[in-house]
Amino acid sequence: MRFLNKGRLPAGLAVVLLSCSAVWICSAFDAAGDIRNDAQLHAMVDELARSKTLKLNDLDKPYFVSYTSSDIDQLVVAGSLGGLNSSNRIRVRSPQVQVRVGNYAFDNTNSVYSGFSRLGALTLDDDYDSLRTSFWLSTDGLYKAATDQITRKRSALREIAEVDKTPDLAPAKPVQILRPPAQLKIELEPWEQEVRRLSAIFLKHPDVLSSNVRLLAVSTNYRLANSEGTVIRIPEEVTDLEIRSRALAADGGSVWNSAFLTVLQPSQLPDEKEIARLSETLATQTDALQKAPLAEEYSGPVLFEQQAAAQMLAEVMADASRQQRKPVSAPGTPEQPFLESVWASRSGSKVAPDWMTIYDDPLQTHFGNQTLVGQYEVDDEGVPASKVMLVEKGILKNFLLSREPVKTFNSSNGHGRLPGAFGAQASAIGNLFLQADQSTPEAQMKSKLIDRVKAAGLKYGMIIRRLDFPSTAGGEEIQGIGREMQKNGYVRTLSPPLLAFRVYADGREELIRGVRFREFSAKNLRDIVLASDRRYVLNYVNNGSSFDFADLRADETTSSVICPSLIVDSVEMDRARNEATKPPIVPPPALVAQK
Repeated sequence: MRFLNKGRLPAGLAVVLLSCSAVWICSAFDAAGDIRNDAQLHAMVDELARSKTLKLNDLDKPYFVSYTSSDIDQLVVAGSLGGLNSSNRIRVRSPQVQVRVGNYAFDNTNSVYSGFSRLGALTLDDDYDSLRTSFWLSTDGLYKAATDQITRKRSALREIAEVDKTPDLAPAKPVQILRPPAQLKIELEPWEQEVRRLSAIFLKHPDVLSSNVRLLAVSTNYRLANSEGTVIRIPEEVTDLEIRSRALAADGGSVWNSAFLTVLQPSQLPDEKEIARLSETLATQTDALQKAPLAEEYSGPVLFEQQAAAQMLAEVMADASRQQRKPVSAPGTPEQPFLESVWASRSGSKVAPDWMTIYDDPLQTHFGNQTLVGQYEVDDEGVPASKVMLVEKGILKNFLLSREPVKTFNSSNGHGRLPGAFGAQASAIGNLFLQADQSTPEAQMKSKLIDRVKAAGLKYGMIIRRLDFPSTAGGEEIQGIGREMQKNGYVRTLSPPLLAFRVYADGREELIRGVRFREFSAKNLRDIVLASDRRYVLNYVNNGSSFDFADLRADETTSSVICPSLIVDSVEMDRARNEATKPPIVPPPALVAQK
């Protein structure tokens, strides 16, 4: 099951901010009365007041307590080959409690002994006493754990010669935002019929071994209350329609294809005919992939067209745009997995062409006539969102930041959107824009690629039209990617292409299969030589994983990337080394029935 643990604000509604000195900047309602009428917030606020009395012997007292609740209403309809596999609607209230002892400069988090706590589910009934009891029991248990964590952290630091003096939590002004709760408004039966119709399209393609269509519609009311005075109730809606297909080539090589349509509301999805055309195109492409020749080793210019360019940027910037902090651990203890951002030490340095600017602006709601699903006004920590200039004219200026200080970055810019490691919140992309001060007409990008191929004396160039992002790779493919990463020394790489083409000097294109990238990261942005004059909007569900695996079953949020087609001057690619799979012994029933 996939849940979105993030709230989003409708544009145009007044935001009520409470400053640290308790002065109201703007007020559009009776906040106290609204809180009293909301059983969850009422229980949170009352129990927060009582948490200030927590004290165990001479141990540290709590200085920060936070309660959150994701009130989720979720509809999932999935089908294959004209039949329904599942159809269900789920309600759940998922809480999270955080207790910090010590102070902002030094507390029990950011060590190998600390972490977030998930505490089952809250009652679906608006029973004040039951809700408050749940928060009370959780707070009591977590306070006892926190006092142990800070003791062990102090002990570990005594064995470290050079101690990192970076604070553990950045202060934030209290914010009060109370929106009317959202309700999931979608009819089940019409979507059951739609999923049947869409999935039945693959019956006409017997070489496609497996296929499925899945609709996920979610309405979430995100609530947060903390001891600083922040109180939030934010509605969120998102709908994600996913279409997948898989086949085997004659040599046993696996090929797969997928498409995601991610919008805020079901009404924003394309009409039935357009989705049917997409399903037919996906099935036809899968048939073609099954018959396509295997890739060869390649090193040269690559044109990432529209969707593939946005997918590439989303993937590399998920790592490069955020700072990560290595947790405290005592010498001799097992090392925790830690991979520092590829741009961690590059602040103020050139990381892209001087005509390129990259920024994140969650406050933008549209690009042209397309709605951006990465829009939001406040993050999961209650910090208002803000536009962040990441790369300006090729120079790295900033990172996406949560309330976890890292090195010289000691304040949040409102991008703490996913649970992170060791008690911190992780930053995530909102609406990421790549802006090119100099561009080439979209229609000329292919000819410009061919010019570079000829100049380099190569037999052909490469065009990528779709990456496996978010990734729908199966276990076999994931193991193959892992083996290749290990062979190359665990370097960063991209998700494999789903649609990759050799393009020859005469303009002829040839679809290929089984191609993988070698090392590829945000470092490769320096090798971009051309950008087109038309930008593509990629809306997607983001779980923060390296390849954004679609089946990770993790906390998720929504993100958008707005990016033109890009030519990268030098990219190294290999043939995939996955083990062959034996094809079925007898033909599929659909094929037999047609005869």
